Amino acid sequence: RESASNTRSDTIILARIDPKEKKVAMVSIPRDTRIVDSKGNSEKINSVNYVEGPEAACKAVGKLLDTDVEYYVITNFEGFGRIVDILGGVDLDVETDMYHWDVSYIIDLKKGYQHLDGDKALQYVRYRGGPTADIGRTQRQQKFIKALAKEIFQAKTIFKLPSLIPEINKCVKTNIPLKDMVYMAKMASSFDTG
Repeated sequence: RESASNTRSDTIILARIDPKEKKVAMVSIPRDTRIVDSKGNSEKINSVNYVEGPEAACKAVGKLLDTDVEYYVITNFEGFGRIVDILGGVDLDVETDMYHWDVSYIIDLKKGYQHLDGDKALQYVRYRGGPTADIGRTQRQQKFIKALAKEIFQAKTIFKLPSLIPEINKCVKTNIPLKDMVYMAKMASSFDTG
């Protein structure tokens, strides 16, 4: 969200990278999942980042899924769109017409294979309409992440890195050490985007 402080998480995805198998496993956690917070209160998991910060959100996700979660990556909506635009957009098959209107945001996408710019990509990953609501949205988000990975690992993207890195630095907050980011980037280039 547009804020210098912590906010409620709109999307939570736990990712595990296996360098030996050259695979990434992702688990989406619906934002309304109920947990018991550090004070013993029943809360939605998306409020932990707002109330206690990203480190506490890592602990809550880890407790929920019985695993250690060391690192986090946070981005806001505007930064997400700018990153997609710098990459030149993403090709994706939009599975159905998507329309939503409220005073703060309009989603208006048509069904079919198309090239999504940053704004359209954001509409796609934010859409919660249809019979599966948030669950369908998490499936679309993972579909989009695969399409984005395919775009990032194209040779032409290497020339965009000088403009992409400062943009990522402006709109991403993480506790991943720089040396680990470099290692993961090199490792990921050998992964199959499937």
